[in-house]
Amino acid sequence: MDGFGDARLEVEFGVKQPIELVQLTLALQGIARDYRRYTNDAFKAQGAKVSDDDIQLYVTSVRSGSVIAELASAAKVLGAFLPLIDVSWAFTNYVTFFGETVEYFRGLSRNPNVKAEEIRATKSAAQAMGDIMAVAANNPGGDFKLSAKVAAKDADGSEIAIQVTITSEEAAEAQRGALIAQKLLDYRGDADHPNVLLYFQRTSTDLPKSGGRTDDKAIINSISPKALPVHFASQLDQARVNDMKTDPNQNPFKSAFRVDVNVETDRNHAPRFYRVVHIHEVIPDDDESA
Repeated sequence: MDGFGDARLEVEFGVKQPIELVQLTLALQGIARDYRRYTNDAFKAQGAKVSDDDIQLYVTSVRSGSVIAELASAAKVLGAFLPLIDVSWAFTNYVTFFGETVEYFRGLSRNPNVKAEEIRATKSAAQAMGDIMAVAANNPGGDFKLSAKVAAKDADGSEIAIQVTITSEEAAEAQRGALIAQKLLDYRGDADHPNVLLYFQRTSTDLPKSGGRTDDKAIINSISPKALPVHFASQLDQARVNDMKTDPNQNPFKSAFRVDVNVETDRNHAPRFYRVVHIHEVIPDDDESA
């Protein structure tokens, strides 16, 4: 294709069932964001001056079977696409970096005692990893492959310089690790009210709206006698409560939630909703320690 170099990143989603379009789009966007962040840092480390507009990926082909997309790099100058400098090294090094990053987030998923100050990733990097891993994680028996393809073929005719393959189980681990990192990085130690007991008065199985807002309502007696809407800062905490709603052996109405919350107030300083920063534990009503 004119205007693009020969090097390619090849993304392959090996799936056993249909992929939701939004999920696939988020995964490709996540790769673009992560690649831009990595390459930007690599160029700057070499003393080059680049902007985000200089580092773009474009889908040059999509093949059937598994969902396979080829991504190429180009620069846009005066309306024309011109190849950047040879980015074979960037693609190759990025694939290595990506594989190491997946292993890092998998490790986080197996470390229940990790602290926010120990996280070696940014919130945006964790968000990108969660988006990229979601497709494979939600397709049991599938996998995710990221390859760097270069112009020169090797002896067996392959263009692939390096490739990483992540199974659906490994993707699920990396996704959990990314969510843990996001939660810890989101966590605000200056919660207005730490370690208070929250009791649900109403719950909903609908998906949360923007900002983690739900149709749930809850009472925190030490703050207000009224049931107020609940927002969740963490996707993990939201998922934890949602699991209870659909589990016949658990009942969120018969449990106390020990939480840290921020309280949003109206112009008259009356509490309007709770922003749950962190759920410490769930205490069943029949628990004698409650």
